[in-house]
Amino acid sequence: MTCLEVICYDGDKMKNLRNQRGQALLIVVLVMAVALTIGLAVVSRSITDIKISRQEEESSRVFSVAEAGIEEALKLGSGTSGTISEISYTVSETAQGGGTEFVFPKAIEAGDTQTLWLVEHEPDGDLIQTAFYTAGGLSVCWEDTDPETALEVSILYKDAGVYKIARGAYDTEAASRGNSFDPPDAGDCAGLGRKKTLTWTDFGITLDSNTFLISLRLRPIYNQAKIGAVGVGGSGGILPSQGKCYESTASLSTSGITRKVQQCQFHKTPPGIFDYVLFSEGGLTK
Repeated sequence: MTCLEVICYDGDKMKNLRNQRGQALLIVVLVMAVALTIGLAVVSRSITDIKISRQEEESSRVFSVAEAGIEEALKLGSGTSGTISEISYTVSETAQGGGTEFVFPKAIEAGDTQTLWLVEHEPDGDLIQTAFYTAGGLSVCWEDTDPETALEVSILYKDAGVYKIARGAYDTEAASRGNSFDPPDAGDCAGLGRKKTLTWTDFGITLDSNTFLISLRLRPIYNQAKIGAVGVGGSGGILPSQGKCYESTASLSTSGITRKVQQCQFHKTPPGIFDYVLFSEGGLTK
């Protein structure tokens, strides 16, 4: 009887030990699973970080090559292509001007001055001081903005060998602002919303063999705006070249990363202060 009790007692003890071992094994498996999950997450995060860092580095390299392509194009004055450190680039060239309509690609800040040339330039950038734009007028265009942008126009021309300047200013809110500007014309202009058709004789300018236009100096007031112009009067209303824009596309074939850079190079212009120091012996108009 005692022996059977001992055997029974030992059997229960062994059964309890097996249960405890099974529970311990389960805990160990759970701990290993958690540790493995954490380890895989850390490894995955590290791999992702390394991949992102590599992509950022390659993207920076590709962008630098695109910029280098732009610099080379500006130096050459034409489109170009090539390869730098396994990164290929191609720079395309787009002429600005040369038609009856032209809009500057970027908005001009209020108070800044942009020049619309009405004469051609030599390849080295020097002015060709002979008549090019010969139409009797020209429409200047600017954006319909909020608040409304006003536009100051300075007309630079050469009369019998003497440089002269005439000015006009236009604002739809002239009455409320009390600035005594003239109102713009009704209608749209180059898709920008505001326009004013300038007639040279209104400024006392008569185009002839001794008098020709050089440029318009356009200055937005009160707000930034995109600005453009539309020529009138047939072939005489063609606008000359204003410069060139370049777009450089660089790509790394191994990763498929592509970056683009755009840069415009317009003909050199005098600083804005030039408009206020030019002296006209015959007096200023408007």
